Amino acid sequence: MAMLQPGHAAALQPGHAAALATALERTGVAFVWAVCPAVTLPNGFEERAVSGGRGTVIRGWAPQVNALRHQALGWFVTHCGWNSVLESVAAGVTILAWPMTADQFVNARLLVDELHAAVPVCWGGVKMAPSTDGLVRVLESTVVGKEWDGELGDVAARTKELVEEAAAAVREGGSSWREVEELARELRELGR
Repeated sequence: MAMLQPGHAAALQPGHAAALATALERTGVAFVWAVCPAVTLPNGFEERAVSGGRGTVIRGWAPQVNALRHQALGWFVTHCGWNSVLESVAAGVTILAWPMTADQFVNARLLVDELHAAVPVCWGGVKMAPSTDGLVRVLESTVVGKEWDGELGDVAARTKELVEEAAAAVREGGSSWREVEELARELRELGR
């Protein structure tokens, strides 16, 4: 199952929404899709998804952290805003990167190219809708589980490694723990 939340700051354009909806219908992927209330989806899409038992559309705010922690969820289509990245890594859910604007492109490139912990969906941002065929290919190779040149296993394994690294960082004595202690020490020094 995939959660789709390409971000609320940059609402999906009609072409983006239509391409994604069509790809979801063509692949039969089970999903939860959180969209801005203003997003226009193809006529009848929401009703077909619900009646087919494949998915649901949430208009407005969605409990992203709770959804990411659900055992049925394996994939997260996200705009790669930093909070979404951190929440996904902490939950151990593999990211399908679809940056829309600003720092999201840097975050996505870090995840895809440097950390090898995400699969790219589209690099076109808000100005260019992805091709439906491209979205189908990504969804089939990841969520549906068809082969994808061996990369998929590496991305899933790297996601698990990041979960372990993140957990270790916040444990007592971990890197984040030490950095917070150091910050507190420096603030105490400034107050003297």
